[in-house]
Amino acid sequence: MELDKIDRKLLNLLQEDAKASYAKLAEKLGISSSGIHKRVKKLVDTGMVRKFVAVVDPQVVGKKLKAFMGISTSPGTCGEVIAQLSQRSEVLEIHEVAGEHDLFVKLVTDDTLKLNEILHEIDKIPGVSSTRTLIVLKTEKETGLIQL
Repeated sequence: MELDKIDRKLLNLLQEDAKASYAKLAEKLGISSSGIHKRVKKLVDTGMVRKFVAVVDPQVVGKKLKAFMGISTSPGTCGEVIAQLSQRSEVLEIHEVAGEHDLFVKLVTDDTLKLNEILHEIDKIPGVSSTRTLIVLKTEKETGLIQL
């Protein structure tokens, strides 16, 4: 799908506030509300916009510990390991990577005791050969916005 200037501006506005009304978006972009509706539908239908979500602050809901984990897998088991990790609610992201590890995982949990439990459970997943965990002390920047 080819994005024009209005589509790009619309995507930026939706990323900032997915709850913005079509009337408000139309006013900012200088087109009709029905024009906004058609454009949003097209962006969703083509997969450009995957979903609309509320971004919850983990700290506020008691998930005070964020960690990253490098995971090495046995040959031929990466897919099964990903499937098992995907089932865990603490796991926010799973990335296949090149380098020291096969996977890089972002997770959030309550505290170090819960993290310890999670690490032991992940170590037991068939195909996990080693892990390396980094605990986040402070997040300087975190965003999901893709500037267009």
